[in-house]
Amino acid sequence: MQNRKIILNITISAMFIALLAVFSFVPYVGFITIGPISFTTVHIIVLIGAMLMGWKHGLIYGFFFGLFSFIQALSTAGTVNYLFVNPFVSILPRVIFGCVSGLVFDFLRKRTNSKQFIGISAISAGLLTLFHTLITLTCLYIFGILDIFKISQALGLSEILETLKSYGFDNFGVFILGFVSFGCLAEVLAATFIVPSAGGVVMLSFKKNMNFVKMGIIKEANDETTFSKSNLIIIFIVLLIVLLGYLAGLVVLYTIGAIS
Repeated sequence: MQNRKIILNITISAMFIALLAVFSFVPYVGFITIGPISFTTVHIIVLIGAMLMGWKHGLIYGFFFGLFSFIQALSTAGTVNYLFVNPFVSILPRVIFGCVSGLVFDFLRKRTNSKQFIGISAISAGLLTLFHTLITLTCLYIFGILDIFKISQALGLSEILETLKSYGFDNFGVFILGFVSFGCLAEVLAATFIVPSAGGVVMLSFKKNMNFVKMGIIKEANDETTFSKSNLIIIFIVLLIVLLGYLAGLVVLYTIGAIS
């Protein structure tokens, strides 16, 4: 049984990683260029994996998302996307995104039954997509535009940085308004509909296979559990803390003069 569980785990993970590769490298499937930067649908695969298999797998899928983004950026020399050859821009935020997504879904799974979990996952997927956008852009700004570790400069990206600064993108407000557009809204809406639909179908399908369920590969909600108001309050508090933490980081940057 244990060997079968390991083999199934490896097989499922390989399938998710293969999907991440297909979405990343097939043109206009995983990365869609609108204006100066590409928007992505690859995060949807990470969200579905985190929803089904928990935070450890979410972290792994997030890493491969970032790795494939890094590799894909190598073919975009001379564009803003080329800044993603910096691993602090391409890999770091995606690892955090995958891990946080898994933790959020794990938290919800323990406090909801199957139907509630699938329903709430729609809202969660949308919010987590927004989180992915914010944390990726923040890393792009801090480690790319500001280049606090001088990695972009070492990688020969100075010309791109100077061009962006000439358009005022070294100002955080201009940067955010310039890169968060309808593409971001499309990412959120796509995740809101696709993640609960695809993930829910897989969960309900595997739930009928008791041997598969007993192995605990696909993590499922407990049907005897109900979602209470106190759980909802906890989630709002957690989301508020995350938002305040993000804003606090911006305040610190303003304080030290990093953001003009």
